[in-house]
Amino acid sequence: MQIVELGNAVDAANGPVEFEWPETVNLQGKTILAFGGAGNLSETFIKAAATCGARIALVDRPPSEEALRKEFDERVRGIGRALSAISQSSVATAEASADDRTPLALYADITDLDDVLAAVSEVKSRFGTIDIAIDFAGRQHPTFDLVNDPPERLVDTFRSVIDLNLNGAFIFTLALARVMVPQRHGHIIHLCSNASRLSLYASYGYNASKHGVEGLVKTAAAQLAPFGVRVNGLAPGTVVTDLNRALTCGPDGELRPRAKSILAHTPTKRFLTREGVAETLLSMCVEQRHLTGNLIFPDDGYNVEGHSWPEGNEAVYAGAEVLDALYRELADKFPPEE
Repeated sequence: MQIVELGNAVDAANGPVEFEWPETVNLQGKTILAFGGAGNLSETFIKAAATCGARIALVDRPPSEEALRKEFDERVRGIGRALSAISQSSVATAEASADDRTPLALYADITDLDDVLAAVSEVKSRFGTIDIAIDFAGRQHPTFDLVNDPPERLVDTFRSVIDLNLNGAFIFTLALARVMVPQRHGHIIHLCSNASRLSLYASYGYNASKHGVEGLVKTAAAQLAPFGVRVNGLAPGTVVTDLNRALTCGPDGELRPRAKSILAHTPTKRFLTREGVAETLLSMCVEQRHLTGNLIFPDDGYNVEGHSWPEGNEAVYAGAEVLDALYRELADKFPPEE
């Protein structure tokens, strides 16, 4: 675990960092810990939460590559400057001094128990409480072809995704429980997915991990409920972020068949926005004493249907001849047994 020095709220070159968000939720006095906090979804949410008065602790794992590490460090410091600027605004500091709301940034690996325990302890020590803890950490992976892809690569990918998305979620839950149970209050929120309930085509590691996280949410919610600790999951639909951009768009920016398939089964025919996901998360940060063990789906109704074979869906809309040709192609590629 490493504390990140964020520097001043004012960037000498660019001036104060500003972020606008409607102050519709009062989070004054709340401490929010965001693990995986440097990601696209987390950044939008924690800026919004800070605008609503929350104290923010951002925790993430830096990349090992030196060139990427420098870029990552600057990103974290940039988010920190923005949070500091927000905390010094007159609205955000209405009921708390700016010193009380100075953001904290830490580097820690969610798959490392000692790292996570140290990070959680540091946040608790700094702010005195952890009211809401959100696990944003996770990764996707390219689709698996169980017949043609090298089996060793598929197994390695599967294991690494399970380790981050599911094992990390368990470690996160364990560490927060040990802080929140003595507090007799707290809310643990996991970033699940519509893949927690539905099949996302050929996303074996991601699907298995997110199904597992829903089971973790339910199990922890049942055990921690007598101590006033709630556990829930947020299961958004597809947001085009750095995490999944290559899965949804080609190099030319055109939607891949997979993305078209998702939209075909989304009532609005639109992908989600980071701002929309942040709105739902903000609502979950409001005290709701009876809400525990649940998944909330901000997905434009996608979970009503889900999606399946992307190329098949695209062929359906193109006509019967195209679909027949696709089946012939499959038969040639994967000959049935004699």
